[in-house]
Amino acid sequence: MTKELIKKRFSKSLYTYDENALAQKEMSKKLVSMVKHKEPISVLEIGCGTGFVTKEVFNNYEISKYDAVDLVQGCEKFLSDISSKINFYCADIENYTPQQKYDLIISNASMQWLDNLQKYIDNTMKYLKPNGIFAFTIFGDGNYKEMEQFIPKPLTYYSIDKIKDICKKYNIEKITQETIKIEFKTPRDILHHIQNTGVNALNETRWTKSDLTNFENNYPKENNTYQLTYNPIYVLIQNK
Repeated sequence: MTKELIKKRFSKSLYTYDENALAQKEMSKKLVSMVKHKEPISVLEIGCGTGFVTKEVFNNYEISKYDAVDLVQGCEKFLSDISSKINFYCADIENYTPQQKYDLIISNASMQWLDNLQKYIDNTMKYLKPNGIFAFTIFGDGNYKEMEQFIPKPLTYYSIDKIKDICKKYNIEKITQETIKIEFKTPRDILHHIQNTGVNALNETRWTKSDLTNFENNYPKENNTYQLTYNPIYVLIQNK
């Protein structure tokens, strides 16, 4: 997995993402609902995508400044349709240096792509104002568990205890996890779902016909449906 592959896959899925990213949309609503902050607020959004979190923040808060960063340039159009207040920056979030401090730094379903999670959290906390909040979701170790027998895990999915350990030097306001199961009619529908949300950036290997047959014949079935598990962890850290 490389950042270029991630960029390529998510660029291709921009116009199919909103319709297919059901778990990510649900996560964005829950994450923003967990944030409590005095208004107006200055915001930095990390890995903004097509704007699930962006819409929720603008619907719930008076905004004094809103900066958003994503690896994919095409995301800018989606954000400009939400508000003219948004400043979009196309950059690898691990190499992006904010120019100010913020009341809220927020990220949904992006931080599992980082090369060094601990280093990124430590660096990001420097850009919070006093009492500022860093709110993020990251997928836990139960994520995509049905796929493990078919593809090797190219990402490190941490347990909630590991995330607690990574954040232990900070004031953890809240940390919780949940399981979201999306149902599909056929295993092939799951592959289309993964492709349409850009998550096929997990692996560049092309499947053979026998790989596909094996997948369709052996994907686990539960209650007469084929399910894909998402395991998001929600984290709120406050800068004291």
